Amino acid sequence: MNTEQWLEKILSSKEELYHWLQRQYVGEVNAARKIHELSEREGLTDGERRVLRSIASDESTHANWVFALLQTRGIPLPDLNTGEERYWKPILAEAKTFAEIAAAGHHAEGMRLVRIRALSECEKIDEDIRNVFKKILPDEIFHEKAFGILSSPEAREKMRGKHDEGLALLGLEI
Repeated sequence: MNTEQWLEKILSSKEELYHWLQRQYVGEVNAARKIHELSEREGLTDGERRVLRSIASDESTHANWVFALLQTRGIPLPDLNTGEERYWKPILAEAKTFAEIAAAGHHAEGMRLVRIRALSECEKIDEDIRNVFKKILPDEIFHEKAFGILSSPEAREKMRGKHDEGLALLGLEI
């Protein structure tokens, strides 16, 4: 499903929108945790740790913003241990170096950025949702760029194939 089809789907069904917001919450919470854990990895420079901790903090803030959207609408909180491994397990099994893990992060942030941008620009979505994603958008642009800098062209190329496999597992077309 491409982004245009996805947007039409969540605009035409509150259940689909709510489900996507739940999945976004799970993604933000798990991203904050995984990136913080990555920042604790041996062999990183102080600068790499600072960047990763900043990204993890942003992801935690995003989770709080999406959590507020869920609460406002009375949407039940999702199980935080569902769905994420479909994408990440096969990708991280191939990522052997820090540069490859950062490259995977670069591709994942780019994937999320497409839909976040679409929501932040969509005049048909509820204003509070659009405003949350407008706040998230600049952070995600920074995250994609930062992970790109932390990786290497070779690592990004290697992980591109795994990222594409992950997209297929999720049924996404970006």
